[in-house]
Amino acid sequence: MGHRDDPQAKVPTSAILTLAILAALELGGKHNKALALAKELHLFSYVPSPSRFNRRLRRAKPYLLPLLHLLSQVWKKLHTAQSYALDTFPIPVCENIRAPRSRLAPAKVYRGYIPSKRTFFHGYKLHLLVDDGRFICEVNLTPGSFHDLTSLLLLPLEMDEGKELYMDRGYESYLYEDLLKEAQGLVPMPIRKVRSRRYVPHMQYLAILGRRVVETVGSMLHHLFPRRIHAVTAEGFVLKVLTFVLAHNIRLIADKIA
Repeated sequence: MGHRDDPQAKVPTSAILTLAILAALELGGKHNKALALAKELHLFSYVPSPSRFNRRLRRAKPYLLPLLHLLSQVWKKLHTAQSYALDTFPIPVCENIRAPRSRLAPAKVYRGYIPSKRTFFHGYKLHLLVDDGRFICEVNLTPGSFHDLTSLLLLPLEMDEGKELYMDRGYESYLYEDLLKEAQGLVPMPIRKVRSRRYVPHMQYLAILGRRVVETVGSMLHHLFPRRIHAVTAEGFVLKVLTFVLAHNIRLIADKIA
C-alpha cells in the first residue's frame, strides 16, 4: 500500500494492526488485555503502552477500508462467489435508558428501531455485503435511524455481472432494483411482501435460502463482540467495529489457506 513508518517509531504499523486483530479475535476487542498478552508471550521486541497504542491505531484508521478491499481481492483468488447477500445489523452503544445522556451518540439520529424484535435501540447500523463463502466484501456504518435502503447508495456493490443479490424486505424498491439490473447487471432477489406486484412464491423460497448466509455472518460477528463494545469516543467505537470485521475475514482466509 506504499505505507512507510516514521524512522523513530519503535513498533511498525503492521504490529499495531496485528495487536488490534488479536484483541478482536480472542479478547472481545479489549486492547489492554492484548498488549498484556503480547508482552507476556514476547510476541514483539517492543510492546507500546496503551496510550501510545491507541494513538498509533487511530493514525492507521485510513488504511482499514483499503485493507478490507485488498483482503477481498485475496479471497477472490481462493473462492469464486456465485451469489451475494446484503443486510443490516443494529449495534447499540448503550442501553435505551441511558440514551439521553450518551456521549458516543448524543443525537436523536442514532435512535433506531428493530422491526423483527419490535424494540428500539440507540447506536449504529452495520451494513454488510457478504458472499456465499461468508466473506464480508463491503461494510459501512450509519446512524440507527437511517433506512436500510441507504446501504444501496453508500456501498459501491462491486460484484460481477449476472450475480444474484439476496436482500431483506426492507430493501424492496422497484426503482433501485431496476437501476441495479440496468447499471450493474445484477439480479436483485429481495424477500417481498405478499401484496407486492412482483411477488413469485418459488422466488421467495430461493431468496429466503440465499439470505441465510448473511444471518450466519451476523451471528459470527456477534460472537466476537463483547456484551458492550467499550469505547470513549465515536471514532474509537467505529474503529473497533472495523477491526472485528477484519478479524472475521482474516480468520476465513487463514482457514481457507489451511
